Order: sequence, then C-alpha cells, then structure tokens
Amino acid sequence: MSADLDLLKTPGPTVTALTAPFWQAAAEGRLLIQSCEACGKAVFYPRPICPHCWSDRLAWREASGRGRLKSFSVVHKPGHPGWLPAAPYVVGLVELEEGPTMLSFIVADEAACAVGQPLVLAPTRIGGRLLPAFKPSAGAGSTRQPNHRGNTPMSTETKDGWIGVIKGRPQVGAFAERSRRTRLEDIEAFTEMTGDRNPLHYDKALAEASVFGKLIVQGGVTSGILNALVAEDLPGPGTVFLEVGWKFVKAVGVDEMITGRVEIKEVRPDKPICKIETSVRNEAGDICLTGTATVFTVPLARA
Repeated sequence: MSADLDLLKTPGPTVTALTAPFWQAAAEGRLLIQSCEACGKAVFYPRPICPHCWSDRLAWREASGRGRLKSFSVVHKPGHPGWLPAAPYVVGLVELEEGPTMLSFIVADEAACAVGQPLVLAPTRIGGRLLPAFKPSAGAGSTRQPNHRGNTPMSTETKDGWIGVIKGRPQVGAFAERSRRTRLEDIEAFTEMTGDRNPLHYDKALAEASVFGKLIVQGGVTSGILNALVAEDLPGPGTVFLEVGWKFVKAVGVDEMITGRVEIKEVRPDKPICKIETSVRNEAGDICLTGTATVFTVPLARA
C-alpha cells in the first residue's frame, strides 16, 4: 500500500442523530463507544437499546484505544473503485479492550499482522477525513503460535451465550403447552389497552350474521397465550419476541378453550436466541394460529 490515503475518492460515512457523537469524536482523533448504565457493558456499533439487557440507558464513553487483532483480510479487489489506488490493504476485526468488536482499517502490511497481536488506535486521514484505524502496538507481538501462512489461527471456542438464563439453554425438540378459556373480559381488557372496538368483538347480532357466526376475540388475545408460554415455560423468564411470522387461520370465539404450543427448532450457542414453532388450537383441535417466531431470553439469574 503506497497510495496517499488522504487523496482517495472514497464515500464518506452516513451520519445520523444516533451516530453523530461517534463521528464527531472520530474527526477529533478520538474513539467513542457506548456504555450501558444498567448492566455496565460496553456496546458497539451505536444502538438505541443495549443488546445485553435491553435497557435504553446508553451513554457515550471514550474508549482506551487498545485492542487485539481478532481476524484480518487483505483486500486486493475493493468493492468501491475509490479504494483501488490503496490495494492491497488490510482490514481487520478489532476486539476492543472494553469488549466489543469493530471492523477497522489496519495501518500495516500483511506481513506485520498476526491474529491475537495487540493493537492501538491510529486515527488516519482517509478520503479527506479523519477516521478511526488501528496499527500494531509498538514492540508488542502476538503471544500465539503462527500458522503456515505466518498468521495465528483464530480460536474456534464458542462463547456460551446462555450463562445467566434462569432455565438454562433449551434443547432442540423441547416443547411446552398451556391452555385457557377465553372470556368476554379478555375482549374488554384488550380494548382498554389498544382501543380496538371492532363491532365483531362487541355487537353480538352483527357478529352472528358475519362469516364468523359468533362474537370473536381479538387476535392479540389468541396469540397472547404464546407470550405466556415463552415467558413462563419455554425458554422461560426473561424471554421476549424478536420476530414473528404468524398466520391466523381460524377465529376464536368467547368461552372457547384454546391450547398454545411452542417447540424449539433452533438454538444459538453464542447468544440466548431461539427459533420456535408456534400454534394455537381450539378444543376441537382446529388450528387457529400457526407460524414461527424468534425469541431472545434476557439473562436474569443472579450470580
């Protein structure tokens, strides 16, 4: 890499209200990351909510500027033509001293890089702007044995993301069910929360003359039993929905017994995230709701 990085015609960062403090500090040669005031963990990239405990109490803190090279790649064919004069160059995953990992330009040639080696912040002018970059720490080499390419093999050990989860890591194939009878009070409570006053839930004569032939409860009442299942039974306390893909197949009426079921289909070992299969059936065994969901379980167990 012999090109003057400051003269590169590269696109600049997209600055938003959320990321503005980061980029302002970068222009001053500093590295800011977020810190959660609820759980104390450092966060990067910038987010509105802590990915560790889901708190919105995130504050900006100046990072130490120290880290280690977790992995790196030599770029010979850049994705943007503005980088062509600099190729080949090195980009790497930098594990910051505070914990988070960030992708960064590495101010060094391939021969000077080794996975696991200490790095220090090296703000560098690239494309007419000062940006965060890292370089090998002076006088510090990697403490790991290099592989045949001269690089240190990256650890294959997987972090256990289920530490602190009250019921522990669930097994694929595990399932849970629970049943309840719907009531007119469910409709009233849901209306109080949401303002949903659809006549199909309140006007008996109109509802009986409709395609449903009866008063029906809101869809949120039907799916609500699944909230109880994931939060109480499987995976258990601390579980929230990240994504749902539900199809409401059959309406549920008042005074009907419904049974919800969840089954674990996939479990991430590094994070407390599961993909589950979900269903709600009526007392005749007809499917009323079916689909899949992704859930996250917040670690709540006290050490």
